[in-house]
Amino acid sequence: MWLLRRPFDRGCLRHPRIAPWAALPVAAVVLAAITVGVTWPLFRHPATQVLDSPSLYGPASELVQRDINLTVWTLAWDSRALVTDPLHLFHANVFYPARWSLALTEHMLGNVPTFGPVYLATGNPVLAHQAALLATFVIAGLAMAAYLDHWTHDRVAALAGGCLFAFAPFRLWQLGNLHVISVHWLPLVLLGIDLTLDGRRRAGAALLAAALGISSLCSYYVGYATFALGGAYGVAALTSRRREAVAALPALGLGFLAAALAVVVVTIPYLMLQRQGVLPDRERVEDLTSMAFLWLAISGPRTFTTYFVTPLRDGIPQFLGYAVMGLALVGLVLHRRAPRGALLAGGFTGWVLALGPVLSFGDGRQLSLPYRWLMAIVPGFSAMRVPQRFGVLATVAATALAGLGLAALRARFAPRGLSGAVTALAIVVVGVALFEARTPGLRTIPMPVGPSMPAAHRWLAEHGDGGALIEVPTAAEAPLLQSIAMYHSTAHWLPTANGYAAYVPATFVAIMGAAAELPDAGALDRLLATAPLRWVLVRWRLVGRVNQPAWRTTFDAAGLRVAADFDEMTVFEVPPERRNAVPPANN
Repeated sequence: MWLLRRPFDRGCLRHPRIAPWAALPVAAVVLAAITVGVTWPLFRHPATQVLDSPSLYGPASELVQRDINLTVWTLAWDSRALVTDPLHLFHANVFYPARWSLALTEHMLGNVPTFGPVYLATGNPVLAHQAALLATFVIAGLAMAAYLDHWTHDRVAALAGGCLFAFAPFRLWQLGNLHVISVHWLPLVLLGIDLTLDGRRRAGAALLAAALGISSLCSYYVGYATFALGGAYGVAALTSRRREAVAALPALGLGFLAAALAVVVVTIPYLMLQRQGVLPDRERVEDLTSMAFLWLAISGPRTFTTYFVTPLRDGIPQFLGYAVMGLALVGLVLHRRAPRGALLAGGFTGWVLALGPVLSFGDGRQLSLPYRWLMAIVPGFSAMRVPQRFGVLATVAATALAGLGLAALRARFAPRGLSGAVTALAIVVVGVALFEARTPGLRTIPMPVGPSMPAAHRWLAEHGDGGALIEVPTAAEAPLLQSIAMYHSTAHWLPTANGYAAYVPATFVAIMGAAAELPDAGALDRLLATAPLRWVLVRWRLVGRVNQPAWRTTFDAAGLRVAADFDEMTVFEVPPERRNAVPPANN
């Protein structure tokens, strides 16, 4: 943490009542308080409630809920597996009996350092999720503040710039997607590059490797965006420093290489699934069927660019904020030295990548863009389906330039006895930015934890004996039910045939196809022949009272016995002679 603390220790415009050693914790408390305030009531009951925002997301509210279920399960599995059986981290308990099931979605390992300690200490995955979410805002603000203070030595402007980045619309309007908004380490990537090029090679390379690596482990979208930002920023920074920076190239390369190696290790399971055809391969270069690709091809760069200057919440939010754009222009005019050019290079790179694979013209012609080239040459890049997420690089550049602009104004007016006025200006700018990025209508929904988990799942935690489970009724086309089943599995961690991810294995399709036809006796036979299940948990509320007798008759005829009966759920045990399916070696 000294790399974060040290820049705050040497501001030339110091606050007289804040000691240098206290600057970092004071800034962290300020950022945490603002986070709680602007997202209220999100953190009112952090141990039992998560985001529910239908007024913000409209019909997509269900998508928010199932993504939160997925995120909580993923991080809970990561945290548990890393301390109990790290070698089998990617053989998660969902999508049974498929292997490498964690690689069917984002592993989100970069968020484990903030999620894991809370989860392992309390056993409460909801509290841990809320703590990790809160931490992204605090870290984002501190990281940008450290970067800005390195260039301005102005702690007030640095903290204000940190607030602008932490609470940018890209982050604040996607609260339900922790892996998407986990861009909080990006400013430290830039700081690591600058420290390396400015002579502090060992510290700079270490910071670059750490920030680049942990950002990439938060999400593959964030990872590719981070390397793109670091590459563009680094090249521009090298160009501006010319010969004196050449000696720093080995350290800079080592920082990038160390982060890349860490990412490669955890990418191997994804490449294995891609080879098996479970994840999309390079044919996506020729088969650009993603709705995001089609929207970009139809709308064109002009329409897409308007999203950066218009407060539209549709899709992936790109709005930079009028306060940020105004100050960024001031920074471009008044801060004419480094890192202005490098920030512009990083922001432009994000805009180009966000345009997607091709640029379409009115006469039917198409021009291949860098995104398409990356799909062809970078392993795993072809699985990226939403190019607009790379627009976050414009947010990083704009907020950094806004911080530089505010510092330039303070430097000009402070000697004239107007330091109080420019400090007030910083507060006003942050206030305006928070108002622009406000999230009206936020509300929360309860999630069961501990004793409030369904009694059937608590029973399985004590008596499941490692047996595989399926929750029914369900279907492959019921993503919310599948995500709920995943979350419920955190109560017992038994292997479960249920699962929710962007890509699914063939075994899941077969199992859920049979499950969707229950209580048909033939469907039950096919289900049990596909996977060696021991437990079948029936949710009677979804079955309906009228249909319950048919379900019980089918299960009785197949020899399934009632192991535990509760008001809304019953756990049936499959007899040993019916558990004769052989798990496949692959997907």
